[in-house]
Order: sequence, then C-alpha cells, then structure tokens
Amino acid sequence: MKVVSLSCAYDGELLFDGFDLVLNDGDRVGVVGPNGAGKTTLLRALAGLVRPSGGAVAYGPGTRVGYVAQQMPDPDATVGAFLGGGLGELAEVTARLRVLEGRLAEGADVLAEYGVVQERWTALEGWQAEARLAEMRQRLDIAGLPDDLALREVSGGEQARLLLARALLDEPDVLLLDEPTNHLDAEGAVWLQGWLQAYGGAVLTVSHDRAFLDAVVTRVVELDGIHDEPQDYPGGGYTHFRVEKQRRWERLLLDFEAQEKDRRRWEADIERTKGQAREVELTVRSGAAAPHLRRVARLVARKAKVRERRLRRQMESARWVARPRSRPPLTLAFAADVQEPGEVVVKVRDLTVTAGERVLLDGVDVDVRRGDRVLVTGRNGAGKTTLLRALAGEGTAVLPQTSDGLRTDVTVMDYFRARVPVYVDDAERLLQGHQFGPDQWDARMRTLSAGELRRLLLAVIVNSPERVLILDEPTNFLDFDALDVVEEALRRFRGTLVVVTHDRYFAEAVGFGRRWHVVDGAVIES
Repeated sequence: MKVVSLSCAYDGELLFDGFDLVLNDGDRVGVVGPNGAGKTTLLRALAGLVRPSGGAVAYGPGTRVGYVAQQMPDPDATVGAFLGGGLGELAEVTARLRVLEGRLAEGADVLAEYGVVQERWTALEGWQAEARLAEMRQRLDIAGLPDDLALREVSGGEQARLLLARALLDEPDVLLLDEPTNHLDAEGAVWLQGWLQAYGGAVLTVSHDRAFLDAVVTRVVELDGIHDEPQDYPGGGYTHFRVEKQRRWERLLLDFEAQEKDRRRWEADIERTKGQAREVELTVRSGAAAPHLRRVARLVARKAKVRERRLRRQMESARWVARPRSRPPLTLAFAADVQEPGEVVVKVRDLTVTAGERVLLDGVDVDVRRGDRVLVTGRNGAGKTTLLRALAGEGTAVLPQTSDGLRTDVTVMDYFRARVPVYVDDAERLLQGHQFGPDQWDARMRTLSAGELRRLLLAVIVNSPERVLILDEPTNFLDFDALDVVEEALRRFRGTLVVVTHDRYFAEAVGFGRRWHVVDGAVIES
C-alpha cells in the first residue's frame, strides 16, 4: 500500500494533511492521537469507505484489505449472517447458489445459471467455507455463539472477536484495525498480539492500548490535533514514542526560548539604534559638522529599519520556531466522600442471570463497602457487565461500556445540563475542563467521536453528587492524555470504586484493594 499526500476533512474542517506512507508485508504501524483528530477517518479513507479531500491511496494488484471497525455496523444482524459476510465474494456466490437450489426444487428452468454459479463456487473453494468458519470461531473463542443470535445481545468482548473474525476470514494482505483490543479480555488481547506477530501481511492499527502497542508495532504515527502534518516516530511502540515525543518537545522548547532571547536582544538593539539616531537629529542644530552628523543619523535610522524588517521576516519565516503548542489539559476532580468507611453501600443477594441457555451468574452474593476499590475481571461473556448492572442503582454513578442509544440529535450542552443541574456559565466552565470548548457546546451527540462521547460521560459522572462509581471498561476510546488524567483522578478519588477493565497499565496506575473474578456463574474474590 502506498499513500501519497493524503488529506481528510470533516464538516469543512481539515483533520490532517500531507500523510505519506508506504506499507509493505511485515510492517506494523500504530496510529495514535487525541480523540477527534481523524484517526478513524484515516482508516476509512485507506479502506476506501470515505473519499479523502486530497492525495491518493494505491494498492498492488489483487491486494485484499481487511478493515476492523470500532463497533458493529448493524447491531440487529445475526451472528451467522455477519460472519458469513466475511467470506467476501464467496458469501454472495453461496447465497445465490442456495436460492437457485430452491428454485430447481420448485421445477424452475435455472439449470444453466446454476451450473455457472456452482463453477464459480468451486473455483472459490466453497466446500471449505464451513470449515474455515468453524476454525475461526474456535480460534477466537466464539464457537458457542448461536448463528441466529442478534449482535446486540452479544457482549462487547464477543463483538470485538466477531469483528476480527469477519476480517480474517477473507485472508487479507493488509489489516486496518480500529482499537482492536477494546472490550477484549486479557486472554483475547494476548492471543491477538501473538497472531499479529506471526501474520505475514501489513498491519496499520489505531490504538491507545499501551501494552498492545509496545508488543506489536515498530513505528508510531501521531495525528496530534495541533499540526496539520502527521508526526512520525519510527523505531518502536508506545514506550519509545512517549520518550521520543518528550525529547522533541524539550528540544523545541529550548529552541524557542533561545530564539525568544535572541529576538529580545535584537529588538533592544534596534530601539537603542533608533533612539541614538533621533537624539542626534534633535541635538545637532548648527556647525560645520551638523550636516554630516544628521546624514549619519539618518543612515543609522535606516539601518535600524532594515534590521527591524529583517527580524520581522525571520519571525514570519518557516525557520522560526513557533511557541510550542499543546491541547488544553483535561481536568478531573472528584469530590471526596466524607462518610465513615466500611458501611455496606451496595448489596447483591442470590443473583441469577441467564442469556438463552447460558447461565451468566448463578446465586451470586456480593457486598460493596464504602471506600472499597474493586477490580472486576473475567473472560468475555462471563457476566462482568451483567454484574455491574445489578450493582447499579440509587446512589451510584455508572459509566457504561458502549455508547448505545447516545448518538442522538441532543447537543453536548443539553445532555450535560440534563444530568448535571447547574447554571449555563458553570456548565460551560465544567465542559471546558473536559476539553469541550465553545465550538462543541452545540454539537450534536451523533457527531462526536467514540472518545469524545467517553469524555462527555466521564464529565457527567465526575460532576454528579454520587460517590459510588461503577465503571465498565473506562479506558476504551480515550487518548493518551485523557488516560493519564483519568488514572491520576481515580488514584486520588476518595469514594467507592467498582471497575471492569482489562487494561493492565490502568489497573496498576489506579490501584485496587479487592479483586473479583467472574467465572462459571460465580464471583470469586482474591
């Protein structure tokens, strides 16, 4: 794949420009950047799903591209239909073959067409389709999902595995992955890392999973939301990227400070020279030397003007280092819980939940006490989200795993004020603290990126009066800066915390005193 001078815009606003990339077999590139900077748009442009504003994307002859989106395109589809679509042309040929078989059974004269379609089915090795589907289901631990199960009934982790399975079924030469580890459990993330390391094709992945980037990619490209051009960091994953970015920032800051010092020296020298010239012209009135001195003063003044113009040109030139820019920080500050610790604030008794024939939770008893910090783990589909839903109730603030039902025409400001009863001025100040500036207050919820939706939900939770927080995969879709601030805020939080997460970096940074593992319908504390 070759990308030349690619640029993309959204709603008339430029997201990035001048994106150049050559992706060969074996390459592993990670794309990072703040929410809303255009990462998903980039992937969709590379996959041919959206038209870029400029530039070109070229693939070699016969190159197959697999694109794994963040979320299911059609939650109402069934598991079987969704996976079958991953067989590409074979899925269409097989469907047509089944229709023709039905018409033949009815006595229709379609034998000639049936022969042509069957020949194509044979050429595509259609007889292996069922085996390929079964193997992929087994490898991704989704063999137990019924074909007729609606995708909206499947857990977030199982949806992530289904998205990946569909892409891999077409045996792509280039994989474009959008946050592939979101919702995956620890075992699933490890499996994906191992699979990608052995995969012979090229991989370009958008991700904020720090452990995943360190394990998989060898080059990071950042869309930083500040510069139009992508920033390239070859030679490593997340850890290398953060070290190199800090080094570049410090060097840029030193260059800026040096040039500011030089500029101030120049300006002072220019002003001094202009002042000397004015003084000569004003004080020299007569005498034989007066004309000469006035002429010298004019020359000095002209020289000062020339130097002033030269300084201005230098400041305006591309070589002059602009003041290092950064996005406004995300500020989170949870109110402290002043009540005595140890009181039971949430109690669940004899909880049993089934999904079809599956038993998710079987007679579960748990207590959450004031001040507890509980980490909930378990495999995808084990019942973690179901458990959190049972814990949610009066006196709790809940961060859901998905954004289902949130993509509406309600504005950011109206959504926030409907849940946080404050005056408009206070709402504006609070939203700015969560990186929602004036240009986004009237934005519709449906136009926000997944990460921006996540930040808005966090803004609501942080500013709610509840001191029992129930968070389901809180790091999903958040950019690195937001992750840093959320981790620090939760580390300082003095309330009650129940969290489902598979992000090892996050769990270690926040710190948890209790651990619940959900397995085989039970909740085991360790």
